[in-house]
Amino acid sequence: MFALLQKSVEVGQWLAQDPVSSAETGLSPHRVIHRQAKTCVRYFPPAPGVPPRHPLFVSMPLINTWTVFDLRPGRSVVEKLTAAGIPLYLMDWGRPGPEDAAVRFGDIVDDILPRAMRRSARHARAEGTLSAGTAMDALGYCVGGTVLAVTLARHGALARRMALLAAPIDFHASQRLATWASAATFPVDAIVDGFGNYPKSFMKDSFKLLKPETNTAKYKGLFDRFEDLSFRALWAAMERWNEDSVDFPGETYREYIHRCYFDNAPVEGGWVINGTPVDLGAATMPAAAFGAMKDHICPPEAAFGLARAWGGPVETFELQAGHVGVCLGGSFPRALLAWLDQPLPAEA
Repeated sequence: MFALLQKSVEVGQWLAQDPVSSAETGLSPHRVIHRQAKTCVRYFPPAPGVPPRHPLFVSMPLINTWTVFDLRPGRSVVEKLTAAGIPLYLMDWGRPGPEDAAVRFGDIVDDILPRAMRRSARHARAEGTLSAGTAMDALGYCVGGTVLAVTLARHGALARRMALLAAPIDFHASQRLATWASAATFPVDAIVDGFGNYPKSFMKDSFKLLKPETNTAKYKGLFDRFEDLSFRALWAAMERWNEDSVDFPGETYREYIHRCYFDNAPVEGGWVINGTPVDLGAATMPAAAFGAMKDHICPPEAAFGLARAWGGPVETFELQAGHVGVCLGGSFPRALLAWLDQPLPAEA
């Protein structure tokens, strides 16, 4: 009993030092090669001495900072992919302010994301990692994957193949979140009309309530593994990222909720952007959907909706992880690299 009390004191003393505020994330070397308003593209070169592979463009979620892909050394998707020789171009959506509330979903899929991908391709060609007339590979995580799928269905020349990680396509298969974000229960229009942008505090609190036991579990996990200094560092970095959410541009969020959660339009159709229908079935490039089996935000059924909606060939992969934990282990980078190693249909 005394040992447990002593350990409790030590954990409390450590937390009192506020290790979360001093935790460092996003440490992989990189530079910004493109900016448009609040957004930017961060370029991570292949690790020194590693033969470069085909470049990969990554569309991150719009609801959090990009550093979940580069949380800690040894726990970084970015680190593992660049160590394998992949030149990485990562879309950082930035931190929207009140002046960004009018940004529309159509602005993102027909201007902001295509422009970032074209700029990344030009940079890769200048670096000698992408030949003329060849497109990059593309990866989208969470909401960033949904946005990427809509973009590539409309602008197919931007990528030669697409992978999605925990990215909802069949939104009505999102279980509890689909129930909460329904037209009968979610007053999205009133919120956007009142606040402009969808507040980050609403988003953060909603995800906590979606699985409330997580808050208790994280402290139990810290207590159980407190002697492991590397786990402490990871725990603090995870907390820093988790608390550092961002506002969602209001008009983009309004359309996202209406067309995706209310209408399930990526699967059911009926979505028109800038006068052109959204038709994932028009896409022809190969795609992969990676689903996390413990994901309570985008269950595998929601992610694997891509196989029913996408026009090109789709492979599905199940990973033993949760929605965020899938970014912290090695299973996803290994699975992605194995898929990227497969020859394209034209090369087979």
